[in-house]
Amino acid sequence: MEKSNNRIIFVMPDSPDHDIRIFKEAKSLKKAGYEIKLLYWDRECNNNTRKREYDEEKCLRFKAPQGITLIPFLPVWWSFVLLNLLMKKWDVVHVLNFHSIIPSLIAGKLKRKSVIYEILDVYAEGFPKIVRAICMWLDKLFMHIANGIVIADEAQIKGVGGIPNRNIVTIYDSPPDIFHHNITNRFDHQTKEDFTLFYAGVLIRKRQLNLEKVVKAIKAVEGIKLVIAGYGDLAEEIREMSHQIPNKIEFIGKISYEEVINRGLNADLFFVLRDHLKPTHIYTCGSTIFNAMRCGKPILVNQGTSTTRIVMEENCGLAVDSNNTEEIRGAILKLRDNPQLCKELGENARRAYEQKYDWKLMEQRMVTFYRNLN
Repeated sequence: MEKSNNRIIFVMPDSPDHDIRIFKEAKSLKKAGYEIKLLYWDRECNNNTRKREYDEEKCLRFKAPQGITLIPFLPVWWSFVLLNLLMKKWDVVHVLNFHSIIPSLIAGKLKRKSVIYEILDVYAEGFPKIVRAICMWLDKLFMHIANGIVIADEAQIKGVGGIPNRNIVTIYDSPPDIFHHNITNRFDHQTKEDFTLFYAGVLIRKRQLNLEKVVKAIKAVEGIKLVIAGYGDLAEEIREMSHQIPNKIEFIGKISYEEVINRGLNADLFFVLRDHLKPTHIYTCGSTIFNAMRCGKPILVNQGTSTTRIVMEENCGLAVDSNNTEEIRGAILKLRDNPQLCKELGENARRAYEQKYDWKLMEQRMVTFYRNLN
């Protein structure tokens, strides 16, 4: 490892608690001998007791909204990032998403240091067409200037119409295989327990998760239970539903990463039915499919998304139209009533995880990517 690339600053426009992916990347690089610092924006101003995991952290506590209404607040964040990057010693700045790239590129040019641009979603999604076009043009320019690009899904290259940078690495958001539990299928033995569906993730309305469609699909069916974990602006609505039909829905709120795996191991079916018309869903698969793979469980997904592509390639789940409640119900019943199919899909999922998506493989990619930086 070149000593000149030994110090890395991660820059993210949100609390680290909201993105375990960045923590995994930073931890992997730290294990490989890098010094890791963090600049982040606590937009909720409630992150005072968070456990510190990095060599050094600096936080901007400044309340700001989400979405397009965030734009007027960005100059405050940019000033914070630029000032800190100019004052601190570092060799590489690793920037998360469009929000932070401008001040990072300026600092990189002024200090003649490397800038890594990590792209997780389409920033201008939902903006007026002209605004989106301008943002995409600027984003392509920033991609070209950066020394390297990290993406969460190979399909993102198609999603943005090509990435003008030769130094690209795909890091899928898979979990580490560090929780030492046996992978079992609950249908290997007779059981009277309910067939359990499991979803864990951010519960934000604008992501169009279609959770209400799943509730509608199973509401009148005996022997099926829905377990939901997470946080966001949908949390109270889901909590209320769990109070109304407690025998069908269990809402457990925000849980640790390890508990996601524990709950997943005790579930029968993962699901993620994100709307297939949103660009982020079409071109970026989230962590749910990889959590299912880690646990050796099948997954139910919405047609037309990047997640569906992987499910079909690995034969590890079923795809449905999330707007068709009958189709959702039919797929769930098909899996509930066919234990052997559940077992086979789960075994395929686990095999794919071990061969292609285990975090140790992603870790090797990330470390190699950094060691090859010029």
